[in-house]
Amino acid sequence: MSYSDRRFIEETFPVKEVSQHAAKEKNIRHGHISTLHIWWARRPLAASRTTAYAALTPATEDILEWQKQRNFIIDLSEWENSLNMPLLERARRAIYAAHAERLSAELGRPVSAEDIEAGHVPPPRVLDPFAGGGSYPLEALRLGCEAYANDYNPVAVLILKA
Repeated sequence: MSYSDRRFIEETFPVKEVSQHAAKEKNIRHGHISTLHIWWARRPLAASRTTAYAALTPATEDILEWQKQRNFIIDLSEWENSLNMPLLERARRAIYAAHAERLSAELGRPVSAEDIEAGHVPPPRVLDPFAGGGSYPLEALRLGCEAYANDYNPVAVLILKA
């Protein structure tokens, strides 16, 4: 495996900062989707979004680029940024650029992020085999991925279908 195949989450992840933002989200009790049904192991949406982003973007050896990426992940983990369209679009573009690079190598022809946006090639596919309440697939969709969810718990399956 070459270094360019390594994902950001494999090298480093701002756990402390993302955890602080996730704790704030978990304390929201009014007007939040988590109040619809009690799901004991619910994953915070912002933390799910940042882990999806970090798993889909490449690691870098450049320390300045690494710091920018880390700061971006911290910004992405803030609950207030859940509907920040410019921030989500920036994340989507970075994911598409990384995916286009992988697709170019696989297909043997140049593929761009614009090709993915236009639907000429498929977006990244994300599978959560134990999706539970569906936080991770929901955030993967928000980041422009094709998301697949599965669970063996029938209650979780009903929640995912809803």
